Amino acid sequence: MKPAPDLYLRAATALGVRPSEAVAIEDSPNGVAAAKAAGLYCVAVPGPMTRHLSFERADLVLASLADAPLSELIDRAVFSGR
Repeated sequence: MKPAPDLYLRAATALGVRPSEAVAIEDSPNGVAAAKAAGLYCVAVPGPMTRHLSFERADLVLASLADAPLSELIDRAVFSGR
């Protein structure tokens, strides 16, 4: 259960990737905490119910996924120096 990283770690294992090779897209601080604890690059896209919360642990915060193409998010994750 979030913010424990277990689900992200299991998903990475099932996909055959290292967590450092994955990008999480989250809409809550607990989700961001889980993704970061698992070692993923995390993009926060707050929704109407979570916009007022802190997303300081996210690597990137967007108002909408339309603000950045997936290829840009992947490039940011790859070149983030994690």
